[in-house]
Amino acid sequence: MKLSLKNGLFLGLLVGVASAFLYAPKAGKELREELKDKASNVPYHFLNLLESLVDLAVSVLDFAKEAFREQKDKLSHAVTTGINAAKEKSGELRKFAGNITSG
Repeated sequence: MKLSLKNGLFLGLLVGVASAFLYAPKAGKELREELKDKASNVPYHFLNLLESLVDLAVSVLDFAKEAFREQKDKLSHAVTTGINAAKEKSGELRKFAGNITSG
C-alpha cells in the first residue's frame, strides 16, 4: 500500500494530535485557560517590548549624536590647526621670497 503525500500528512497530524492529548500534563480545560491567560498578556508584553525598543533607539541616537559632536569638534580643531599652519608657512615663504628678490 502506497501512501500519498496528502494521506501521509493527515496521518502524521492525527498521530501528533493523539500523542499530544495522551502526554499532555494538563487537562484540556486547564490548558485552554492557561492559553487564554497567556494570550490576554500578549498586548502587555508587546507594549513592554515596544517601550524597550524605543528606549534602546533613543539611547543609540544619543550615543551617535555625542560621537558625531566629538568627531566634528576634532575635525574642526584639525582644520583650524591646518589653516594656522598654512598661514604661518605662507608668511615664511613670503619673507623668503622677499629676501631672494631683494638680495
